[in-house]
Amino acid sequence: MWIQIASSAAVLFVAFVAYTRATAAQRAAEDASRAASRSAEAVREDLEQRVDVLQRLLAKVASGDKLTPEMIEDGQLWKDVQGDEALSLMKEAGSNALILDVRTPEETAAGIIEGAVLIPMDEIEERRAELPTDGRPVLVYCAMGGRSAAVCDHLAKEGIQGLHNLVGGFGAWPGSTSKPS
Repeated sequence: MWIQIASSAAVLFVAFVAYTRATAAQRAAEDASRAASRSAEAVREDLEQRVDVLQRLLAKVASGDKLTPEMIEDGQLWKDVQGDEALSLMKEAGSNALILDVRTPEETAAGIIEGAVLIPMDEIEERRAELPTDGRPVLVYCAMGGRSAAVCDHLAKEGIQGLHNLVGGFGAWPGSTSKPS
């Protein structure tokens, strides 16, 4: 009789271990399934965004805009411009253009591009209504060109057109500057 009880206990123990392992395997499979779903969703969103950018770039080509190799290779909906090109663009557009300084007020103490509107990078979202939505030229600059590129990228994804990033930032501007008032 003790042998039967011991055998039954051993069988119950083995069954319990098997059940515990099966439950853990089921949880791991469910976790893996949820992770795969999240990963697939992230890939889908990324592909949708890339297709949207490509469609918008094709629309620019169809409407006669000239794209740079960087715009195509990097999926940029805005143009990088050097100082002389930026100055020429702003002179050509005249009062129709907007020059946007995304530096902090402290950084502008050294000067600003004459006629620029100061909207620091961290205020872009809340002051977006101040930006043109009609496609007129917008020259965006910061101290070196990195933050303004990020702002151009963000605004382009939000549908703002006509964006130009001043490569090299404020120091690359060959035109007139002034002290902020």
